[in-house]
Amino acid sequence: MLHPHDLHGRGRGDCRRPARRCDRRPGGPDGLFRGGGMSTLDVRDIRASHGQLVAAQGISFRVEAGRMLFLAGANGAGKTTLLRTIAGDHRQDGGTIRLSGVNVTDMPAHMRARAGLSLVPEGRRLFPQMTVRENLQLGASTSREGPWSVEAIYDAFPNLEKLDRSPAGKLSGGEQQAVAIGRALMGDPVAIMLDEVSLGLSPAAVELAYQALRKVRDAGIALLVVEQDLTRALACADELIVMCEGREMLRSLPGETTLDALVSASLGHGKNEEVAA
Repeated sequence: MLHPHDLHGRGRGDCRRPARRCDRRPGGPDGLFRGGGMSTLDVRDIRASHGQLVAAQGISFRVEAGRMLFLAGANGAGKTTLLRTIAGDHRQDGGTIRLSGVNVTDMPAHMRARAGLSLVPEGRRLFPQMTVRENLQLGASTSREGPWSVEAIYDAFPNLEKLDRSPAGKLSGGEQQAVAIGRALMGDPVAIMLDEVSLGLSPAAVELAYQALRKVRDAGIALLVVEQDLTRALACADELIVMCEGREMLRSLPGETTLDALVSASLGHGKNEEVAA
């Protein structure tokens, strides 16, 4: 596992460049679909609703340290509700959630954060009048012990250091997303959930955000990423699930599915594809 001070490199965004395949960790896929060691985030049969509307219908998955699981699907598929339910911000109707083997199902949201679960919400939700440093420092409120500090964040994401005293509201979308990821890291999490990483960002900003995510993954943190950009999901995921109307429509490794299959599943036409054990 990398120490945060070992992470360096400056992002390179190119608006003309299509989404490229993310570098993946060596070795076979031994997490979500083919069994491995103890998972960092283990979600079993989660059910959640908004009144009479069922938003998550028995969703199950595992994410191991240093792996990225993508949740894809159209608007209204239930992805955001699922993340908020796992985080403890939305009441669940059933199922269990374990974090590093500990059952956190009955814990309130702030206790799940202290246990090592972070959420980067859609829209980043930074404090625009506060500086980059001040926004990062807010992430340390969980009081967990670990290697991440403001200086460690700047070592990992050097482009943020020069923005240290800049108001967050003055940053580009990609820079704001990097600050939001850094704020999540300040809580020294074992797992981070990110909602709609690329929404509203330019292609160059999206590339910057995903370069940051690759560094976080390489630091050994489990990542659960909600992404509507199916091309990006196919290029960067270690594993992926497509949801439609609260149901899992497709589950696959990237090399064993196609963009057409993802599109079909996101429209509710796909057949659930289980990868053989």
